[in-house]
Amino acid sequence: MAPLRAWVTLLLVSALFFIITAATFSSLGLALPAMVAEMGWSWGEAGLGFSLLAVLCGITSTVPATMIRRLGVRANFLIGAGIMALAFLLLAHTDGLALYFTGASLAGFGFTLLATVPGTYLLTRLFPRPAFAFGLYFTLGGLGGVAGPQLYELVAGAAQDWRGFWTVCAFVVAALGVLAAFFCDVTTDGSARGESDPAITTGAWSVKAALRTPQFAFLAAAYSAFLICDITVNSVSVPHLAEAGIGTMVAGGMISLWALLNAMSRLAGGLLTAVLDARLLLVASLGLLMVGMTALALGASPAFLTIYAIGIGIGSGLTFFASTILLLDYFGRAPNLELFSLINLISTVGAAAPWAAGVTRDQTGSFAPFLLLVAGLMAAMTLLAVFLRRPVAR
Repeated sequence: MAPLRAWVTLLLVSALFFIITAATFSSLGLALPAMVAEMGWSWGEAGLGFSLLAVLCGITSTVPATMIRRLGVRANFLIGAGIMALAFLLLAHTDGLALYFTGASLAGFGFTLLATVPGTYLLTRLFPRPAFAFGLYFTLGGLGGVAGPQLYELVAGAAQDWRGFWTVCAFVVAALGVLAAFFCDVTTDGSARGESDPAITTGAWSVKAALRTPQFAFLAAAYSAFLICDITVNSVSVPHLAEAGIGTMVAGGMISLWALLNAMSRLAGGLLTAVLDARLLLVASLGLLMVGMTALALGASPAFLTIYAIGIGIGSGLTFFASTILLLDYFGRAPNLELFSLINLISTVGAAAPWAAGVTRDQTGSFAPFLLLVAGLMAAMTLLAVFLRRPVAR
């Protein structure tokens, strides 16, 4: 049983993950229509800002690993909170594309410093068997995606005061970042006592050796795949469904629904790994992403909307969990901080999705062709996952 300080740490990093998820990816998609209307941007320009948010999340992914090794987790949290608060204040005072792009970029950098890299690092050290802790952490953080649209509507109100919303987010994330910095257990390292989880390899993997394996390449691709779906759906599902005659409130409600399923499936993954191989969860989750993206592209009936929410929600959550836990299982605890950071860096490829979707809409008059392209990518990934096997340390 993990000590009390481990559970306090889990609560704090989960709260931080919750608020930055609610205030970035899930809320920006709701704020963009009002921002586009007020600023007169094209959807390509608006999508580029969303892409910059995702790009900075990816290309800065190795920064928290370096910062944690050199300066410690507390410094990482404090710097990340400062950067994220600044990003939200810039978005609140946006008067053109320059401030929008800068704020979105800094929000991506701040997200990296505060979210999964430091969170999984601490949980790997504090919990002897971290699968359940990972699932709970990913679930509580993922609930930010559920709350994001509601928080935006609550704070922005009927007037769609997106400036006031970003200001509130700046103050909340700064406060939580300070709490995490000073009350998380950043000193305990339970892994030093030996491996107690039979699912985690005891092979002597180095970062360089792991990077040479096809298994690492596939897990990086799977992690990128779920991000491509998440980013695409968050950024374009509301305008896409609006063009099919679905109101903004319903479309936003679908984001909340699939985000809830996303969050719950992460916890389910943590429980299911006690009886199922995480690889089987990955195969099923990638297949669900294919089905969900196809349903979103092809129709707006209640049946299609339900299939879209279930496919994207459960598929995304389980892909996130399964690819992360397989990385730990296959290569062990020691190189996990660097390997997980590198997977986040590689997943930057998904950041182009909102921009590409926006350009597709500008050129073809519909987001559907891009959504179907993503569905095809998920189908290929599902097939490859069937043949994934545990690597052998050499």
